[in-house]
Amino acid sequence: MTLDFDIDRFNEAVAESSEQHHQSMRTIDADRRDHHAETPTAVGGASRRDFLVRTAFATTVITVGSQVLPLSSLFTGIADAQALTDPDIAAFAASLEYTAVATYRAASASGLVTTKALADAIATFTTEHKAHGDALAAMAGNKIAKDTTNKTLSAALDTELVQATTETDIVELAFMVENAAAATHLSSLASLKEVAGQKLTASILPIEAGHAAVLGQVLFMGDPKKDKDEAWLPVFQTEAGFIDPTKNPLA
Repeated sequence: MTLDFDIDRFNEAVAESSEQHHQSMRTIDADRRDHHAETPTAVGGASRRDFLVRTAFATTVITVGSQVLPLSSLFTGIADAQALTDPDIAAFAASLEYTAVATYRAASASGLVTTKALADAIATFTTEHKAHGDALAAMAGNKIAKDTTNKTLSAALDTELVQATTETDIVELAFMVENAAAATHLSSLASLKEVAGQKLTASILPIEAGHAAVLGQVLFMGDPKKDKDEAWLPVFQTEAGFIDPTKNPLA
């Protein structure tokens, strides 16, 4: 299938997402030191809609709904994750970010991504996931080494990548990764106890949701009515589809 999307608007959205990433990362070190700062409350929410409005992507009709994601065997409710410590949660989240990096690098090397705008976006998203992973790994202390991927998730995504035969397949895979990442970071906020971890996670979450918004624009050609599963522009970011740390341990 030939991808049909507005490349100028797509590039604008990637630039907007990248700027949001850089702004949030500039504050992370200061946030770690400021243990008395307020925990941000505007996490998730209507961020995807707001993001697309700012980049002129939104159409008149906005699809409302929760995310529906593949790889359902990896997902569950958040109850089993409640016993994890903040460093455990940060280490797990870092492993997901590093897995996204590895998946995107493999996708770029597959030869399937032929549209320059998409190739450039994947490169940008890869860099941002690496930065997120490094920040989370630093917060996790000695719980995870840099660039350590999550073995279970990596195996599942590798299978999806092997089965990909078109550029659209790659975009769908990336969309799935970003949706799962946003949902997982939101679910982490329910378990994190320290302000520093909450602030870091709250800084990363909107970036992943923004990535999903950008990729959804390509898949659904800017028309939310084409999104039958209502996964592209949920009014509220939800925990539905998060990746369960108890089913996908680091070791």
